[in-house]
Amino acid sequence: MKKIMFILTILIFNCLFANAETLKGGTVYDVVPKGFFGTWHVASKMQSSNNPKIFNKLSVDIWNLSGMGNVLILENALTGAKSSIQVQPNKGGYDGKTLKFQRVKEEKEGKYKYIQRESPEFVLDGNVFRGYDTYIIEKYEDNKLISKDVVKYIVIGQKISGESKFND
Repeated sequence: MKKIMFILTILIFNCLFANAETLKGGTVYDVVPKGFFGTWHVASKMQSSNNPKIFNKLSVDIWNLSGMGNVLILENALTGAKSSIQVQPNKGGYDGKTLKFQRVKEEKEGKYKYIQRESPEFVLDGNVFRGYDTYIIEKYEDNKLISKDVVKYIVIGQKISGESKFND
């Protein structure tokens, strides 16, 4: 269960899932800001949790962010995992440096159903992004919620390579 947590931690936290899949998410911008594309050194530190025993307290990864149109592709260079997110454009709120979306994934294991909800939000400042990732895991048995684990991470990314936002 610990490994489930740092699935992105940016959706980018979907990275720990070794299977590629397209996830749907809402966002506050019309397209992914170009400045987010490239290779990033990303560190995440647990800020709070109702069950800190099951989540990673600290994580360091290398992410490659790319995309086209309304699809954001995240690859974790350390694990080889890859995820795609279909960005659903929203009216208003686009400022050219904010990346915010939601991810929901359902899985069934035996008699249990797990719903994972993730809400990353990052702000780009030159070649650094900062923000938060909130991750919730709900466990159901016979459609009845039996547990809910929540963690919030502080996330910082430093661009290693790729086109800078300021080189447009």
